[in-house]
Amino acid sequence: MASTCRQWVLVIICTCSVGLALKALLQPRTKLALTSIRFQSRNSPLPIKSRRLPVSASIVGLGSCGVDFIAQVSEYPKPDDKIRTTDFKVFGGGNAANSMCALGKLANNVKLISKVGTDANGDLIVKEAEESGVDISYVLRSKLTPSPFTYVIVDQKGQTRTCIHTPATEELTPQEMDVKMLEDCAWVHLDGRHTEAAIRLAELANEKGIPVSLDVEKDRPHLDQLMQKADIMFTNSKYPAIFCKGQEGITDDESLLLRMLTTLPRLKFVVCTKGADGSIGLMRDSKDGKLIRCPAWSIDPSSVVDTTGAGDAFIAGCIHSLSRGHSLLTSMTLGSYVAARKLTALGARAGTPSLEQLLIDAGETKDDILTRAVQGELKVGSYVS
Repeated sequence: MASTCRQWVLVIICTCSVGLALKALLQPRTKLALTSIRFQSRNSPLPIKSRRLPVSASIVGLGSCGVDFIAQVSEYPKPDDKIRTTDFKVFGGGNAANSMCALGKLANNVKLISKVGTDANGDLIVKEAEESGVDISYVLRSKLTPSPFTYVIVDQKGQTRTCIHTPATEELTPQEMDVKMLEDCAWVHLDGRHTEAAIRLAELANEKGIPVSLDVEKDRPHLDQLMQKADIMFTNSKYPAIFCKGQEGITDDESLLLRMLTTLPRLKFVVCTKGADGSIGLMRDSKDGKLIRCPAWSIDPSSVVDTTGAGDAFIAGCIHSLSRGHSLLTSMTLGSYVAARKLTALGARAGTPSLEQLLIDAGETKDDILTRAVQGELKVGSYVS
């Protein structure tokens, strides 16, 4: 009953405010002030040679894209409560789309493959992706499906977010995948949605020697087949235990990630995000076989506005760095920075930094790892091994 009441509260909040939010979305967006976030670092500086990043290839993402109706409230409502929002926004959403938009803002050449409806939500999805520098040539529009959307309640007191998702009724098909989608492609990222189409695209990428990363949050139909095609896996804190369910004696982080690597022979490494505890990673060819631990980027707690999309932002930072041949720890560090920036704004995308902002922050914080992670040219078939 409580769950039903919560859903109705969110529907009422979002329905009443959607007209104003859609109007606001069409207005020019303001840039996040650099002074709104405080970073801490003990590293020494490296010179920043250029504020322009050479790009010779593209990053292709396949997966979900949608619209997020985000209602910010001072405290999560109790059953039958009537409350007001403290803020309400409409933004583009979806795991793969969020990561691609973040990569686009970092001056990468980015393409998104997905499917949305021909409705107003679909128009907003492609508009915002284009504004972030994403090539939407392969975002297919269908009259047979509504565009996916999600109601999100952001609880300011508890610093949590609750999502109620309405998916599309039509997915991409394997027949819609074409090797031309991978022309000049240096990296393919999948979020587990449109799974059968993702399997086909991963097969094409495997044949061309293009690294494939996969974001996994929970079990989905055909996911076991898709995981066999991935070179790199990103997971949330819960999925390693789901993957190893029923296997006795496997409970600690290192054992869980090691079992994933041994079960999936193609995987080079797996990275697990753990929220405020940072992230952990394990490489197949690690000499000491120990976890790589990366703390969450330190920010003023009062700067945290919304955690929606933090994992997608982390993945974007990692891919940006990994695709330029940097180490896993360096890449996880950049991922932590991009995720921390995202936390300072409502929605999954507004807070993610541009390349220029990143370089400015790297200089101001005198962080050599951050500076190194952003530099280098993306090339076909290049990634850390």
